[in-house]
Amino acid sequence: MPYIFYDTETTGTNTTYDQILQFGAILTDDELRELNRFEIRCRLSPHIVPTPGALRATKVRPAQLTDPSLLSHYEAVCAIAGKLRAWSPAIFIGYNSLEFDEMLLRQAFYQNLKPVYLTNTNRNTRADTLRLVQAATAYVPGSIIVPVIGEGRPTRRLDAIAPANGFNRHKAHDALGDVEATIFMARLVKQRASVVWDELMPMAAKSAVIQRTLSGQILSLTEFYNGRPYSRLVVGCGQNPEYDAQLGVFDLRYEPERYLDLPTESLIKVMNSRKKAIRSVRANNQPILLPWTLRGLDFHDLNIEGNETERRAQVISQSREFQIRVGEALRNRYPTRESAAYVEERIYDGFPSKTDQFLMEQFHKVPWESRGKIVDLLDDERLRELGYRLIYLEEPNALSEGKRRELDLWKSQRLNPNGNAPWMTIGAAMNQADKLQEEESENRIFAELIEWLQTLGSRDPTVEREAHAGIEPEAPNGLLRTDIGVPRGMPVG
Repeated sequence: MPYIFYDTETTGTNTTYDQILQFGAILTDDELRELNRFEIRCRLSPHIVPTPGALRATKVRPAQLTDPSLLSHYEAVCAIAGKLRAWSPAIFIGYNSLEFDEMLLRQAFYQNLKPVYLTNTNRNTRADTLRLVQAATAYVPGSIIVPVIGEGRPTRRLDAIAPANGFNRHKAHDALGDVEATIFMARLVKQRASVVWDELMPMAAKSAVIQRTLSGQILSLTEFYNGRPYSRLVVGCGQNPEYDAQLGVFDLRYEPERYLDLPTESLIKVMNSRKKAIRSVRANNQPILLPWTLRGLDFHDLNIEGNETERRAQVISQSREFQIRVGEALRNRYPTRESAAYVEERIYDGFPSKTDQFLMEQFHKVPWESRGKIVDLLDDERLRELGYRLIYLEEPNALSEGKRRELDLWKSQRLNPNGNAPWMTIGAAMNQADKLQEEESENRIFAELIEWLQTLGSRDPTVEREAHAGIEPEAPNGLLRTDIGVPRGMPVG
């Protein structure tokens, strides 16, 4: 199956509220030979405030954020979705993509009424080159050079590990540049740690992870904290009955007899304790869950005989009642979450009905003036809210005056909320930019950003709409703004 290597550059690291500014992808065959490439940039959405630290990393200037020659975020997301569908089915893979880029991409699809799960449905699966690199360094020592930073702390950041291993043309914090570096690292793992590649790449499919975990085999689970690997011998011990991607594994350092008869409530306490005999594994997140024979017992240092390890695994795998209770503990481990206040956070609150899916497709095919009628037909209130938001951001004059004013207020509160907000606001961005300017006084970008932020909150949505439509706004008493010396786009008084 081909691979789609991809990367995003964004307004910040908040995967729920930040937006994609640049997207790059390279399609390869199963031998990682390039077949095609795609890149797109877009301008800032009017309700998004960029994080100054992110702009420092990407070196994007405020003028670039609002460049009218760029596509809107909606137009870019439509183009991305179209290209990825054309290249599918494939294995979608980035660098730390499962924890970051994938989340941003899903939000982009969700907020623009596109299928959220494009990358893991219709025979598509998801992998992560960072997982491959981590596994290679743990199971095939010396295959990948791991640089150290600070006080000897190892780092596997792409902008550090790719140059350390010989990739000298890396254009960091550029989407296509990062994709090229990611492919380079993937090829290294495939060449130098082929056993890891062969065992871990199948884990890109959720079904393969479930099958391996619940097979009764002794497996090696490796997780990373602060750049360092921690490996355990485990055996599968349960599955959430309501969410099949959530699996339980039993750490074979512990004696199973101490846990077999515990009630569900006690098993939840075990999962939440510091010394976890039972751990949770996400089948849809390509866990580093490999045959234990790759490194053997000496790697795990259980301090018990090998046949005792096998006995413990057999006890767990043959205890069906224990596995059922572990599944119940996984289901009840966390309290039921109330519906979030903001629509962005309700992305996983259910799937659109088939009717809504059909209407979402039609939304993108009709003129903007007709899209409000389609939005009204949507049964899912999340989609209705997002649909009207899209019309407002793309073609506000297609809305009624009342709806425009309602969304004017929404945008104003997004930029300058009355209290604390989970997204970047003008005030928070100003504070961060001020601090960064003090630290890097020679960097002109922060002064430019502060000047731009000062104008952002004072803009009149009505004037912006009229300018967008090419209408000369009126001043009081019927005079044009230019007649009284006020530049186009500036409020009177």
